[in-house]
Amino acid sequence: MNLRPFCPNRFALAAALLLSLLTTVGFAQETRTYSRADFINIDGSTLADKIERAVRQFKAAKSGDSVWLAYHYPPRSGASTGPFSNLIYRDDDGVRLERRDDPQSAAVFLLADTSGSRPVFSRVKTLNLTEPYLFENRPVYWLGNVSADESIAQIEQVMRANAEDKTAVRGALRAISLHDSPRAVVLLKDTAQKQTVLELQRVAIQNLARISGKDALDALIDLYENSGVEAVKTEVIAALARRDERRASEKLLAIAKNDSDPKMRQAAIKRLGQNRQVVSFN
Repeated sequence: MNLRPFCPNRFALAAALLLSLLTTVGFAQETRTYSRADFINIDGSTLADKIERAVRQFKAAKSGDSVWLAYHYPPRSGASTGPFSNLIYRDDDGVRLERRDDPQSAAVFLLADTSGSRPVFSRVKTLNLTEPYLFENRPVYWLGNVSADESIAQIEQVMRANAEDKTAVRGALRAISLHDSPRAVVLLKDTAQKQTVLELQRVAIQNLARISGKDALDALIDLYENSGVEAVKTEVIAALARRDERRASEKLLAIAKNDSDPKMRQAAIKRLGQNRQVVSFN
C-alpha cells in the first residue's frame, strides 16, 4: 500500500480555503435592517412627483433593486391599522388592558422594484408607525403627507397591475378601506361585484363591512340584492351581522323571513343572534 506523505502546506491551503468560504457565506447572510430613524425624507409637490424623486435618488444610491416608499394618508376615524391593533388583555383577576391605534400614525408602504425604466409596485401594506417596525434589506423613502385621492388612485393602480396576485390585492383592499374618502366605498363595492376570484370578492366585502356609515351599509345591501353568487351573499350576511346599525339587523331579519333561498334564510337566522341590535322576529 502506497502512503502519500503528509504535506503541511497542503493542509494550510485547505484550511485557508475553508476559512475564506465560511467568511464569504457569513457576509452573504448578513442582514441590514432599517428602522423609522433610517427613513429617507423626500420632498415634492404631488405623490407622483415624490415617487419619481425617491426612485431617482434610490437608484443613484445603488442600494439594490427594490425599496419601500411610504407616506401618511388621511385615515378613517376609528380605523385599526396594523396587525397588533385594538388588542384587549383581560384575566380572571379583573386586570384589563386595551391597546388602541392612533389613526394619525397610520402609513401606507409600497414595495417598488426599480430595476426597469419605471418602478413596478408589487405590495401594499398599512402599518402604524407607533410600532417599532424594522425593514430588512430594503430602505424606506418617506414621502410625507399625501391626499386621500392621490393615495387611493395609486393603490388602485397597484391593485389593477397585480390582479392575479392575491397577496397584493388583499393588501390594496385593506389599505383602501382605511382611507377617509367616499371613493373607498365605491372601489370596494366595485371589486366585490367584478372581481373574478371569489376569495378576493369576499375580502372586499369584509373590508367594506369595516367602514361605518350609510354609504357602506347601502353598498352591502345592494350587493346582496344584486348578486347571484351564494358565497358572496353569505359573506354579506356575515358583514351585516357585524354592523351596529338597526337597519342592518332589519335587513337580516327580512332575509331570514322572506328570502326565496332556504340557505340564505338559515344563514341569516344563524347570524341574527350575533348582531348587537335587538330586532323582534315576530
